[in-house]
Amino acid sequence: MTALTSSESDSGYAHVAYHVEDGVAHVRLNRPDKLNVLGFGPDGSRAEILAALQRADADASVGAILVSAEGREFCAGGDLTGAPPTDRPYDVTEMVAEVDRFHAGIRAVRKPIVAAVHGLCLGAGLGLLAQFDLVVAAEDARFGLVEGRIGHPGATELVPLIGPAWAKFLILTGELIGASVAERIGLVLAVVAPDALSVRAGDLAARIAATPREAAILNKAAVNATADAMGRADGRAAGRTRDVVTVSNARYAEAPDGRRFADILATEGVTGLKAARDSQFTGSWLPTPTSMKEDQ
Repeated sequence: MTALTSSESDSGYAHVAYHVEDGVAHVRLNRPDKLNVLGFGPDGSRAEILAALQRADADASVGAILVSAEGREFCAGGDLTGAPPTDRPYDVTEMVAEVDRFHAGIRAVRKPIVAAVHGLCLGAGLGLLAQFDLVVAAEDARFGLVEGRIGHPGATELVPLIGPAWAKFLILTGELIGASVAERIGLVLAVVAPDALSVRAGDLAARIAATPREAAILNKAAVNATADAMGRADGRAAGRTRDVVTVSNARYAEAPDGRRFADILATEGVTGLKAARDSQFTGSWLPTPTSMKEDQ
């Protein structure tokens, strides 16, 4: 994505850029130095993303919202170094509940949300993506639940979108999939050339913004209500309790060399954690381009 100009950036946010143009509110994840990982707490990027979306929802001039990201990656997942300590079982419950409140807040946004995804969208980034209404991806976009390799959860939000088999594949292998596969399984609506992403996603958001506002809000609500009645809401609630258990057990998850991933993160940081995580296997099980295989 192109860099923001000073006129586009809203100084009221530390991790998000915001502006409104022609009925579309543009919300850009703006932590490029951290690959737009999602942080916790009242000053974290999750809180700011939700605040920006709620701001757009309350703005009468806005008919649709476009979410994109600065830098080379859309979102590399959750901020592991900024996660709150989980010394007690209740701490784990509260951490998972904070993420759940974040997702619920996004789902409560009445106006349609379009996402423009480029580069990596991993882990918590996929959970974020699952809350949006329509996703347009660049051909270079890649998606995955790499946290499965270190014993963490992350697939609950994806099951209604891509089905249990693909959700299991992503979380059980931690393998990345390209944009064409993501389109085929229903994770994204369309795939476009990288240099066309901003224009194409922006055009989709503008088309939605040009329709009668009240009808767009009500039609989105009707589709969501139907999906929930088909079991999406109940499935999410059931999966969330399992997520708490999985996070609790993750502190004991071991790398192939017998060391605990939690200890590796504490002593060697994210770099050491990634090295241990990626020592499990190399290459892709799915047929993928060479460029993607090198990143597994």
